[in-house]
Amino acid sequence: MCREGLAGVVSDARQWLRRAEERNADMAWRAAAMREAVAGARGTARSADGSVTAVVAPGGALVSLELAERSVALGARQLQALIVDTIHQASADAAAVLAAEMRPLVGDQFDEAVRAAQSLSPEEPDELVRPAAAPVEDEDVSDQSVYTWRGER
Repeated sequence: MCREGLAGVVSDARQWLRRAEERNADMAWRAAAMREAVAGARGTARSADGSVTAVVAPGGALVSLELAERSVALGARQLQALIVDTIHQASADAAAVLAAEMRPLVGDQFDEAVRAAQSLSPEEPDELVRPAAAPVEDEDVSDQSVYTWRGER
């Protein structure tokens, strides 16, 4: 190979390497931005009557649950259903927030990535199973708790 031909090959290799390094740096930046988006994304929902507020991370992890004082007057079964509904709404909001953050980072492949992720997730039922409506004589469970009280009452 002549000297000019070798110089062209070396120059092409350097250009290829420079472009590969740029692509790798861009992918590393996008990966860090995606990690940050997932870590910081939260969805929030408030029940129609304002008695329940839920904050959820992507994937459905409950971050916080706030119950207004008036929520205890709803009765156990109605409050349970309201909490579940509010958490589901917050989960949907978290998914929307995350999608809005990820779409610019993933670009044209966003819809394809969502479809692939959904194919790996268990299917959600068409209709949520809810507890039966509370009977008129709803049992008072206000003094019962799933938590152990460690102090004096």
